[in-house]
Amino acid sequence: MQIYFSTITECEVFAGLKPEEQLRAEKLFTTKRCIDVTSDIAKLAGSIRRDQKGKGRKLKTPDALIIATALVNNLIVVSRDADMSFVQSELEVPLLKI
Repeated sequence: MQIYFSTITECEVFAGLKPEEQLRAEKLFTTKRCIDVTSDIAKLAGSIRRDQKGKGRKLKTPDALIIATALVNNLIVVSRDADMSFVQSELEVPLLKI
């Protein structure tokens, strides 16, 4: 199974790293595995945030960008965030909870 990451995920992981974990993370997050945020992804993320706000759900921009990246690239969202549970039922994005 091939694993890809949004550049947003890359940012979130690197923000929480201990200095001794830096090199290991750099090997994991290569340019071949990271998907950049495009204008189409950004627009879709904005629409997702707006729609979710209309349903009373607060969706953070990074999460919306990750969801939009998965939608545009037909990927599975892997998350341990309970707030992401709606993606499968409402947006038909496959979700793997860890």
